[in-house]
Amino acid sequence: MKKYLFLPGGVMVAGALVWAAFALKWDRVALVVGGGGLLVLALGVAVNWREIRDWFRDPRGVFAVNTAFSTLLVLAILFLLNALSALRPVSFDWTQSGRNTLSGETVNILTGLSQEVWLKQFGRTRDPRIDELLNAFSARSQRIQTSLVDAEKSPQETRLYGVLKNGTVVVGSGQKFRKVEKVTEPALATALLQVTSHTEWLVCFATGEGEHGLNDQTNQGLSGLVAALNASNYTTDILNLQQRDVPQSCSVLVIAGPQAGLQPLVIQRVESFMAAGGRVALLVDPPVDPNISSWLARFGFAIGQGVIVETSPQGRSVGAGPETPLALGYASHPITKGFELATIYDRAVPITVTKAQAGKPQPLAATGAQAFERVDLMSQATEFREGRDHRGPLTLAVATTFPRGSQDARLPEARMVVFGDSDFVSNGFIGRQGNRDLAIRVVAWLAGEEEARIVDVADRENRRIELTQQTQMAMYVVNFGLLPLLPLAAGLIQLFRSRK
Repeated sequence: MKKYLFLPGGVMVAGALVWAAFALKWDRVALVVGGGGLLVLALGVAVNWREIRDWFRDPRGVFAVNTAFSTLLVLAILFLLNALSALRPVSFDWTQSGRNTLSGETVNILTGLSQEVWLKQFGRTRDPRIDELLNAFSARSQRIQTSLVDAEKSPQETRLYGVLKNGTVVVGSGQKFRKVEKVTEPALATALLQVTSHTEWLVCFATGEGEHGLNDQTNQGLSGLVAALNASNYTTDILNLQQRDVPQSCSVLVIAGPQAGLQPLVIQRVESFMAAGGRVALLVDPPVDPNISSWLARFGFAIGQGVIVETSPQGRSVGAGPETPLALGYASHPITKGFELATIYDRAVPITVTKAQAGKPQPLAATGAQAFERVDLMSQATEFREGRDHRGPLTLAVATTFPRGSQDARLPEARMVVFGDSDFVSNGFIGRQGNRDLAIRVVAWLAGEEEARIVDVADRENRRIELTQQTQMAMYVVNFGLLPLLPLAAGLIQLFRSRK
C-alpha cells in the first residue's frame, strides 16, 4: 500500500491548482493544500525510495522522467510568459479606426509629466471600459497611479470630491483635483493638464454696481462660490470698476448681478480688458439694464424682456417654483462637453443668439420645451398666453470668442460668457452639484486652462470583445491546466505503445 502514498499528494496538488484557477489567485487555501500535497509527495518518495531507484534504472523510468521534466519545462515557460505579460503588458490595436490607441498628443502629455498624478475610479466594481483607459494611461507613465474607490465604503472621500455616480474618475496631483464624469481620453488628458499646471489663476469679482457680495454668507452671497473656486486652486479678489481699470493680472473678470446696471465708464473698462485678450463672465437678472442690453447686442446677445416660467415636471421634482427654470439641454462646447447634470436658476431672463458685429456667439444651456418666457414682469401668471409670451426651449447661457489677433496678433483670444441669471451661483443654489460644476467649468474655460494643449479624439467605432472573469478563468485553466498536460499525455501514449 505504501506505493499509493503518491496518490493523495498528487490529488492535493491538482486540487490546489484548480482552486487557484477558480479564485484567479493563490490564496491561503490554495497555498495550504498545495504545500500539504508536496509534503505528502515527499513522504511517498522517502518511503518508496528503493522502488524509485530501481524504476529509474529501467529505460521506461528514464523515459518517464524525461516526460516529467518536459512537462515542468513547458509549465515554467508558460508561467514566465504570463508573469511577463502581467508585469509588462503589451497590447496591439488591430481595430480599423485605431480605437484602442492613445493619440500622440495624449502620449506627449503622459511622457512629459514631472509630478505624481493619481486617478481614482469610483464604483463598487471596476468598469472594464474605464479600467482599460486608465491602464493605458498608467502604462505610458510611471508617475500615474490608478485605484478603485468603493463609494459606499468610503463616504467621506466620496463627499470630499463631490462624486454622485459610479464610474466617475477623479484626477489629482497634490492638493489639486478635477472630476471627470464622462470618462474619455480627451477629458482625462485635459484634467491632467489642469492638475499639473503651475499657473496661478486669479478670478476678479466686480463690485460697485450692486453685485452679489463676495464675503456675504447669506443666500444671496457668493461665499460658497469662492470656497468652490479656492478648492479648485483659484484665488479670488474684489475689484471696483468705478475706481480703476481691470488689471492684466486678472485671469477672469466676473460681474455677477449688477443691479444698478453698468455705467459707460465701466463698460469702457471692460471692453479695454477684453481688447487685451481678457476673459469676462457677465451674469444679469431681469429686468436687464438697457445699457447692458445694447452693449451685448453688438456681440450677438439679444436679451429678453421677461422672465422664464418653468412648467415641466422635472422642475417640480427638485422643488423648483414656476420662476425657477432648469437647464435640461447643453450644446457641444468645451464648457459643457460631457456635462449631463441639471442646473437650476432663479428668475432668469432668456438670451437669443443673433448676428454679431464681433465674436462668435454659441448657446451653452437651454430649458426644455415646456418652459416659456412671460413677457409681463409684473404678472404672476404661470400659464402660457398665446400672442404675448414666447415658447421654449429658451437659452439660459451663451459663450462667445473673439478671434486671436482681431486687435493684436500677439494677444490671446478674448472670451465672454453671459448668463441670464446671477442667482444660480449664489449661496442659495451653488450647493447643488450641477450648479457648482458648471460654474467651475465656466471659470476654467475662461481662464484658458485647456489652451496649452488640446486633445481632440473623435469617437471611434467600438468592436472590442470584452474579457470577462469567466473568460479569464478559462484562459488560466487552459494555460496552467491543459497545455502542460500535452507532453505528459504524449509520454503516456508512448509508454502504452512500448508495453504493447
